[in-house]
Amino acid sequence: MSAAFADFAAAQAFQATQVSYLGRGDVAGLLQACYAPEARLHSFGFRAEGHKAIGRVLEVYLARLSQLGDRTIEKFAAGTDYLWLELSIERPGSSEPVRVYELKFVRDGKIYLQLFGVKQGHLWPATDFASPVLADTALARAFHRRYLRYHEESDADGLADDFFAEDAQLVTGQINVTGREPIRTLFRELFAREADFTPVSVENITSDVDYVWFEATVSSSLGLRQVYDVMLLREGRVCRQLVGQLSGVLPTDAAFGKTAAAHPS
Repeated sequence: MSAAFADFAAAQAFQATQVSYLGRGDVAGLLQACYAPEARLHSFGFRAEGHKAIGRVLEVYLARLSQLGDRTIEKFAAGTDYLWLELSIERPGSSEPVRVYELKFVRDGKIYLQLFGVKQGHLWPATDFASPVLADTALARAFHRRYLRYHEESDADGLADDFFAEDAQLVTGQINVTGREPIRTLFRELFAREADFTPVSVENITSDVDYVWFEATVSSSLGLRQVYDVMLLREGRVCRQLVGQLSGVLPTDAAFGKTAAAHPS
């Protein structure tokens, strides 16, 4: 995993550069400054790949934002090569904002993969992307079913050995664990505290050659929750897993609370 950002300040500066271009409506400048030529911008409803296609999506995004109100950053997290944001966008005449999330993965100073999801409300009318380019979800669903089976069986060893690279990283709101063995320990402790794990539904799922991404609802003794989960892959194994909350409480937060931060990072 190459380091794109030397520290958190560098990640903040990169994000500020993007916001500055968007604020000026300079989509062409943003693409040249911040996106690799072969960059991908994926959602569950569309896929844009390359500067020209991503530029069209960004222009639509700016048009949609112009119809909405102020934006508030609810979450800004960063690693050595990713940015993770959650935004709340006011809707005129409504007490319920639009809430979105973005994960941007960076290599050689440029975004090579950006995933854009909606937590609440509607940002993209159906007419925005009349002919979306979507992925076949069969492989992603098989991958996800395998992942769930280990949870249903409380099999931390099978999960760690089958899914995670030796240097994998698992990040949630309160967890930042690196290494297969620390991840194994984390899941052993979680499964010891969680019972009756039951998959409820998969609302959205997609994948590409280097990731699987889904939004799903599950229940257990730790409560009902809806999560979004991004797994970056390297040679078929998870090298980074980022888990966010759509509703309810993440199982790690429910099981460990603030003590979760004590796990190795």
